[in-house]
Amino acid sequence: MELLDKLKELKQDDPYPMHMPGHKRIRLDFPNIYDIDITETDGYDNLHRPEGIIKELSRETAELYGADQAFLSVGGSTDMILTSIFAATRPEDKIIIARNCHKSVYHAAVLRDLQVRYLFPEILELGIPGGIKPSEVNKLLKSEKYISACVVTSPTYEGVISDVRSIADICHEYGIPLIVDAAHGAHLGFGNFPVNPIKQGADAVVISLHKTLPSLTQTACLLRNKDSLISAERIRQYFDYFETSSPSYVLMAGIDNCITFLKEKGPAAFENYEKKLKSLRENLKKLKNISLFEPENYSYDPSKLVISMYGKSGTELADILRRGKIEPEMTSLSYCLAMTSVMDTDQGFERLFRVLQAASKSETDYGKRLINSVVPQKSHENSLNRASGIYQQAPEKRYDIGIAEKSEIIYQEKDKLEGKVSGGIVTVYPPGIPLIVPGEIFTDKVLVDLKTAKAAGLTVDGDFNGKYLIVKEK
Repeated sequence: MELLDKLKELKQDDPYPMHMPGHKRIRLDFPNIYDIDITETDGYDNLHRPEGIIKELSRETAELYGADQAFLSVGGSTDMILTSIFAATRPEDKIIIARNCHKSVYHAAVLRDLQVRYLFPEILELGIPGGIKPSEVNKLLKSEKYISACVVTSPTYEGVISDVRSIADICHEYGIPLIVDAAHGAHLGFGNFPVNPIKQGADAVVISLHKTLPSLTQTACLLRNKDSLISAERIRQYFDYFETSSPSYVLMAGIDNCITFLKEKGPAAFENYEKKLKSLRENLKKLKNISLFEPENYSYDPSKLVISMYGKSGTELADILRRGKIEPEMTSLSYCLAMTSVMDTDQGFERLFRVLQAASKSETDYGKRLINSVVPQKSHENSLNRASGIYQQAPEKRYDIGIAEKSEIIYQEKDKLEGKVSGGIVTVYPPGIPLIVPGEIFTDKVLVDLKTAKAAGLTVDGDFNGKYLIVKEK
């Protein structure tokens, strides 16, 4: 019972969760889970063939978001990403993917044997990927024929929002559906937050209710527009393929609870949340040596607190937060991400501010907060260089992603990787954006990126005790 005992320690240790899930461990009115953990018995409907109460919950969810249909998921956004991409494509089709998409998008490309063409986001301060420029979408569609779908992420993990309306219009000029991974944007459209992509012309939008709203982990939803170029029938077909045949009624009840909260208490709750969030951001900006990321030229989700501290790397800042009983969502080379939600408490925001205030007072005043004054400078340069390597150009490709997947793969020690063809997806996690995908070559640049991430204490997903999957040479 080590896992259960460890989880029980959370209540005793009381670290404040500046991370998902969005319920922030605050329990809404909810029964004992063992009392409601059932299967598809008479009168309780069926997620795969909804005709009663689940159908009504789906309708209410769609209405709340302004969509024509909502497909509820207990398999997270991953299931819905796979579903939407399979519904929009056929085997061996060509698809456009933003390079900063989550690994689940790449999983779909591998499983569907797709030919991938990439869009590259602008790189912003701290090495953070920006949005996708509509002009780049238009440029790629002009040069590539027979594209079946386009997939972008908006908002990004750090809160950058692309011009989805313009991207959707361009895609539709070419008769191509736009799929938006808005896993981190289930709260968009409520209060004064930016508009949800489903109201900006996207054909399918995937949201993780659990990430930023009071819902249980794994709860998600695929929203479909009335005029979507992806048929509801094909979505339903692949939903059946990827969604578990034993969906949890506990999780579905969590979705119901979340939607009810948004309908009945959402307006007042979001008004209060936005006031607290605005005050917190303003107070943090006043602290010496503390900087909050706020991109220029892009719409931005202010619920994401991307915090950097002059004189500290991202991992050092995370250590400071943890000593102050604050657990961040993500640590990068030069910043930490703190995720807020409508369920955050006054006490939680106050604790975050006090910890950073105390830390800033104990440090030398580095003066004007300019990106060029970040120290250690090496961490900043590594951040920018790594981001440029990941997001602005893909590693050299030997095979299409699907062809590499069909090849025989073996493990290779990290010191013998240079020049080898990757047989797997390697990401720095979170957020799970690939450094390299099947068919691409382990260049010196990729290896430096991996070494830098590992040295900084970041998690590299795809590293199997110092070995990586490669395509076996013939």
